[in-house]
Amino acid sequence: MKLTRRNFIKSTLYSSAATSIPLTLSLPSSALANEGNDYKALVCLFLYGGNDSFNMLVPTGGENLNNYRDSRPDIQLWEHEVSQIGHVLDDNQQSLALNAAMPQISSLFEAKVATSIVNVGSLIEPTTKENYNSVKRSPNLGAHNKQQLAWQRSWETSHYHPYGWAGMMMDLLATGAESISPNLSFSGNELMNGSGVQDLRVSSSGIRAMSSLSVNSVNNNITKLLADNNASEFGKAYLQSFQDILDFQDTLGDLLDQYPEDPSIPSSYLGSQFKMVKRLIQSSGGLNQARQVFFVSLGGFDNHSNQRGKHDGLLTTIDDAVSAFYASLEADGLQDSVVTFTMSDFGRTIQNNSNRGTDHGWGSNQLVIGGNVKGGKAYGRYPEFVKDGPDAIGNKFIPTTSSEQYAATLCRWFGLSESGVDYIFPTLSPDKENHFPSRYLGFLGQDLTESENLTIAGVAASVTRVDHTPEMAVDGDPTTKWTAKGEGIHFDITLSEISSLDVLRFSQAKGDVRQYFMDISVSSDGVQFTKLMSYQTPGDTTGYVDVELGGQQARTLRITCNGNNDPVNSKLLKWNNFQEIEVWGKPV
Repeated sequence: MKLTRRNFIKSTLYSSAATSIPLTLSLPSSALANEGNDYKALVCLFLYGGNDSFNMLVPTGGENLNNYRDSRPDIQLWEHEVSQIGHVLDDNQQSLALNAAMPQISSLFEAKVATSIVNVGSLIEPTTKENYNSVKRSPNLGAHNKQQLAWQRSWETSHYHPYGWAGMMMDLLATGAESISPNLSFSGNELMNGSGVQDLRVSSSGIRAMSSLSVNSVNNNITKLLADNNASEFGKAYLQSFQDILDFQDTLGDLLDQYPEDPSIPSSYLGSQFKMVKRLIQSSGGLNQARQVFFVSLGGFDNHSNQRGKHDGLLTTIDDAVSAFYASLEADGLQDSVVTFTMSDFGRTIQNNSNRGTDHGWGSNQLVIGGNVKGGKAYGRYPEFVKDGPDAIGNKFIPTTSSEQYAATLCRWFGLSESGVDYIFPTLSPDKENHFPSRYLGFLGQDLTESENLTIAGVAASVTRVDHTPEMAVDGDPTTKWTAKGEGIHFDITLSEISSLDVLRFSQAKGDVRQYFMDISVSSDGVQFTKLMSYQTPGDTTGYVDVELGGQQARTLRITCNGNNDPVNSKLLKWNNFQEIEVWGKPV
């Protein structure tokens, strides 16, 4: 029989009906070389079915807590069912807490190594109730398969890319030095496949694609065909690629054997996946990989009826597995090198249905865990919990943050360049007429080694004390300061040119005994300002405080100062000050 690609596949690979070996497996073209200690890993936990993340993260008080309870009389969390630790404030200073079914991740919130991205979803451009009918929207909202794809891919000009954003990222980062693909998936491949990089299928017991080669008939056929002197050059090359895999299989098995399972990680379906992720992370040096992406999953979230018990149980499963995985990384000093993050089809409806469940929604809340996570707050704006309210269209929340902003932030931390972000996430271009306020969300911090201290052309304040002028906040002398009494006082910082803004850095007198309240806005022309966030200082330092600005392009920053919470002297509550201010970023 003439050796052809089709005949070879038919006679060897498919000796087992379940066998499927990606040909790119043997091609070392899919990872950064593992040089030095610059190792990083992303672990995506996909929650199939649409997690009701608005019963995972809930308001802790105020009018929105009442709105939440009114909207969900049959499935609401009562006070004793909400975690008492790890509360975080969103961009509007709304207090939020996790479901008490997640006590260990709540502790990670408390330790500021975990956070939530709130009301995030598939968006092509910024969308509000007012512009809903005029903007371009993600197709097939509410459809499981299409929205799973939307989260794992990125929007091109008229459709989603044919490849996942993680696969496209690794296409750009590839050096050809690794042994196997660094994109390792326990289920699904929408996120992981690129044009050159393909995912390698993994199970909790090992590498799926390699286990099939252990079948004697497959092994023997390859050996015999390699010895066939009549084989064509194509056939020899093709067979040699499989021989390379066979040779590496033993090496990989020996490598994994050096790192046994961590018994502290649960042996549940999800926990077993994390056990293998940990072993593969430990094996990264032997695999010559400085970058790895993992895809693990948990299903069961499409709860249209009797949701509470089932959903709380799933959250407990996540809590047990993710917290144990983090503790295992921490024990080996790897916690700063790995970021675990969640994605799901969509959020659920605002109001529960008549069957004590929820239906398909849109906006959702996601979790991010890792030593490099900038916790202590939630990122984004938690919506007003009202059906068809200002943050809703009908019974669905309109996302205020794009899933692509979320993904771009992860990619940037991972090492993707700005031009790489431009290529993979064109919807985030600041040149678009209806552009997102920032490309990045700040939850993984900003490496200021990639930024510069931008030149400030001038400062001005709407109110100032005559002997403490605005210029004293930028004179390089921390013993001088600008001060003013009142609320709603504008402090404007004008740069020498339009720049991509990464961090607003400032220090304040008495910053270690009181918290200051402010709103931060930006403008390109100094006339029309866009509010980025409300901000409350930590209250524990007189040193520099860094506020992430997410790469927003602007020339003028406006800090609207709204006093402080001085615990001793109520007469000082309306005083504001800045000792020193810097703006970090890159000129456009």
